[in-house]
This record gives sequence, structure tokens and C-alpha cells, in this order.
Amino acid sequence: MKMSRVIGLKCLRCGAEYPPGKMFEGCPKCRTDKVVSNLTVLYDYGKISSMISKELFLKRSKYMGVWRFKELLPVENDKYMVSLGEGNTPLIKCENLGRVLGLKNLYIKDESRNPTWSYKDRLCCVAISKGLEFGAKVATVATTGNHGGATAAYAAKAGMDCVIFTLPTVSDTMLVLMQIYGAKVVPVSTPEGRWILMRKCVNELGWYPTGTYTAPMPTGNPYGVQGYKTIAFEISEQLEFKTPDWVIVPTAYGEGLYGIWSGFKDFYNFGFINSLPRMVAAETEMAPLANALKKGLDYVEKVPRKPSIALSIAGNVSSYQALKTIRDSKGLAQPVSDEEILQAQKMLAKYEGIFAEPASAASIAAIMRLVKENKIEKDEIVVAIITSTGLKDIRPVAPKRLPAIEPKWDEFVKFMKKYYDFQL
Repeated sequence: MKMSRVIGLKCLRCGAEYPPGKMFEGCPKCRTDKVVSNLTVLYDYGKISSMISKELFLKRSKYMGVWRFKELLPVENDKYMVSLGEGNTPLIKCENLGRVLGLKNLYIKDESRNPTWSYKDRLCCVAISKGLEFGAKVATVATTGNHGGATAAYAAKAGMDCVIFTLPTVSDTMLVLMQIYGAKVVPVSTPEGRWILMRKCVNELGWYPTGTYTAPMPTGNPYGVQGYKTIAFEISEQLEFKTPDWVIVPTAYGEGLYGIWSGFKDFYNFGFINSLPRMVAAETEMAPLANALKKGLDYVEKVPRKPSIALSIAGNVSSYQALKTIRDSKGLAQPVSDEEILQAQKMLAKYEGIFAEPASAASIAAIMRLVKENKIEKDEIVVAIITSTGLKDIRPVAPKRLPAIEPKWDEFVKFMKKYYDFQL
């Protein structure tokens, strides 16, 4: 009989362990009216150590996407490993922007190259695959953006029905992305209302969640979060198994932050890398993680809502796993303003040719702030995660329409001078 690599789930807060199963509402043992802790996947690392090597992962790199790291992911049976070609995204050294910021080793991990143009593809690839292993028939999520598009796409590939609870204000681009894959999209009048309906569908109808629906803190799908580990694995390979000093992740509920940190820990524990990075959560000005750290809290309390152009990370609460990641990695939570995000978005496009979603540009904005405050040294290796493409939401940078000119040289000269201050 084949021995399982996955041996259970464990609470990140109290350490309680549970058999592997469909637990999506965090740890029941230490739950209070203020705290609900995430569960994480437990593996038989002794068994896995005899199965893997750096050379094995590198040998698979050209043809297997995230599943080339399958021994460190929670899906046991190869036949359930759904793929759309996610992963293997480039790590780009930003020479131009680095010079502007005074950093010699600034890198971008460009997750906009994934099948639905965001890093949520890694989470949903693994979550939906694990759902198939569980025998799930309907996938569900509450979202206004990238998570919905990725859930819909991977559910379609898996032959699974998909129901997405969203808000009436969802952008046309995101709505099309969810609907085109065949998802049944349900607008709900309030953010909390989406979770109420989703919880009932999970608990009473047996639907399979790829995202969170819990209060007072989000817990998510512990299996899907494991997909983000592959970002860390790839970064380690792309840096020839050197470890970044800093990894900056746009953060709301903290699944990406924790998943990437877990990946670096895996490679460190197997001896593939010699050190661990400091993790930075790039937040909007709501900053629930920065608030919790400032107050020394063991949980993340809700903060007042504020509008932000960074819709994908505009959350007023975060997770226990995000808070723990920052503390364990000796990292930071760095709030940034909409103005800083827009500046970073434009600078990344101008100097490096990368058009990032506003939420993604928050990682660059956070780096700019940390450099200004002398918290990052010029020789340190800094990796910013760009989570999604700017084409997902062009509203903050709507195109500037200019008047057409006649095809005459003198008009062209005047046009360039007037609108671009460019002398021909």
C-alpha cells in the first residue's frame, strides 16, 4: 500500500493536530471571539527527503509547472494534478529601476505570466486538484478579482462546477474573466453577505471552497495555500540557491505571504538554501497587520475601511498565518498610500517595461518607502512579487486621449513639443 506524504493538518497557533480532511474554518481548539488560527499541511518530511533533490527539480523544470515540486505539495495522486501551464515565471533583475532606487540587486518575480495572469493560479491549481482528490463536485469562492478568475479557470479544466459570490461593483474585466470560464457569478449586496451564503453552501451542500469565508479572521483553504510555496522554490533556483534578503508580497489575507515563506522554509530544512529571507507584507493604508504589530496583538483586529485603488489587497483584516510569518521571519508590514502605489506602478512600467496591477505595484511602493527609511541596504538582494497584470484594472491609469493631427511635419513638431515637451 502506498504511504501518504500528507499526514495531517496543524494549527499554527496552538499546535493542535488533525487528520487530513476538509477543514476550512481554522482551528476549533483555540478559537475565540477574537482569534481563529489557520491550519497548515503536515508532511512526512522523512519520507520526502529520500524522494527529492535539487537536481530532480531542475531536471523537471522545462515541462511540469508547479507539479515538478509535487512531493512538497498536498495532492497525492498524479491523476488529480490539474494544470494550465502555471508556474515557471521569470525572475527579472531590474537594473534600471534598481539604479533609480539605489539598489544593486532588485528583482521582480513576475506572476502576471500565469494562465489567468495572476499568482492566484498557483493556489487554485493546487486547491482544485486537492478538491478532485476529495471528490468535490462544486468549487466556490467569494471574490471581486483574481481569485475568482483563477478558481473558474481551474474548475473548468477539472470538469467541476463553479459558483462565485461577488459584489455588484466588480469590474467588467474581472466579471468577464469569471464568466467566460463558465462560472455562475452571484452578486451579493455586502462583503459579509457573500461569506454567509458561501459558508452555508460549504457546510450544508458540500461545496468546496478555494478561499475564505470565516470571521473574525480569514482562514482559507490550507491545501491551496501550499501552491504558493512554488514561488519560493523557483526564486531559489533562479538565484542559484542564494536566498534573498527581503521578499516583498502585496498582502490582504496573507495566503501568498505565508505560502512563500513556507516554501523557503522547506528548502532551508532540506539544505537546499543556507538562510531565510525577511518577509514584508505590502499593505494599503488600512494596514491591519501593521496595526496588530504596533499593538503587540496575538491576532489581527478589523480596522476601519478606507477606499484604495489596490482592490486586490484592500482588506480591513488579515490572517493569523500572515502575522506569524512576519514575526517568524523578522519581517515587516509596510503600509503604502494610493499615491505611492501609482508612482510605483508608473516607475515599474517606465523603467522595466512591466505593467503591474495597482495591488501588485504595492510591493514596489513598499520597497521605495523602506529604501527611503534606510531599512534596506543597497547591496541586499530584494525580490518584489508582482502578483497580477495591470490590464486587470486600468481605471487608475485611464488612457489619455489626444487630438489627431494632419500628416504634416510642422504639425507633428508642434504636437511633440506641446504634449511631450520633446524637441525634434
